[in-house]
Amino acid sequence: MSRTGLVNDALRCYTSLPGMAYTVRHPRQSTLAVTSAAVLAAALLAPAAAPAVDGDGDIAPRLHRLAGTAPSGHAVGQLARGKFLVASRSLQDPNFAETVILLVDYNHDGALGVVVNRPTDVALVEALPEISELRRRKDVVYLGGPVARDRMLLLVRTRDQPPQSLRVFGRVFASGNLEALRKSMARGDSIRAYAGFAGWGPGQLDIEVSRGDWFIGPADSDAVFTERPTSVWDNLIERYSGDWASLH
Repeated sequence: MSRTGLVNDALRCYTSLPGMAYTVRHPRQSTLAVTSAAVLAAALLAPAAAPAVDGDGDIAPRLHRLAGTAPSGHAVGQLARGKFLVASRSLQDPNFAETVILLVDYNHDGALGVVVNRPTDVALVEALPEISELRRRKDVVYLGGPVARDRMLLLVRTRDQPPQSLRVFGRVFASGNLEALRKSMARGDSIRAYAGFAGWGPGQLDIEVSRGDWFIGPADSDAVFTERPTSVWDNLIERYSGDWASLH
C-alpha cells in the first residue's frame, strides 16, 4: 500500500469523539498542551473494503537519494519502513526536539511516522469509551505528531498479523481496526495509540536527514512499548549519533 493510499483510506474512516485536551509528559521541556480539533479516530489505516496488505506491502519503496554523501549515521539510503528517526541535538523544532519517530511507511510518495516517546495524560479509555476492555487497563494516548492530531493510529505487537493492518517491522503492526484492538487486548498483546502523526512529502525527509536533523537506526519493539517512554530519546541518542548507526 502506498503512503497516499494509506493516508487517504485512513482519513475516510474514523470515529467521532468530543474534543479533548492533551498534556504531554516530556522531560526537560515545558509542558505542552495540545487541543484536539474535533475528533479522535480509531481507524487510521484501511477501511473494511480495502484488500489485506502483506508483510512487505504491495509497493516496493523507491528511495530518494540526494546528491552528495550524508554524514555518518544520517545516510539517506537507510530510510525505510520500520526504522527509527532519532532527533539530533541540534533539532530545535518543538514538534520534534528530543523525539524518536517510528517510520510506518516510506516510499516515492513521501513518509509517515509516529513519535513514540511523547505520552499524554489522557487515558485511552477516555478517547475510546466504547471499548469496555480498556477500563481494566492503564493505556494512555500518545502524541504521534503535528499532523492530524484529531486522528488516531494504533500500533500492536503480536505474533499473528491483525486484519486490516500493515506490518511495520518484526511483530509490530499498524492498525485502526477496533476488532483487532479487542482481540489484541484479549491475547495480552502490547498496544500503543497515537493522536496525530508526522508526515513528509516526496523527498522532504531525505533533505532533513541530509542536513543532519535525524539519525537513522533499526527500530526496537522494546523501545516502542517500553513503560518508560520519556527515557527513549536519552537511551538512543548516544548510540544512534555514533558510527554504530551507520552500520545498519
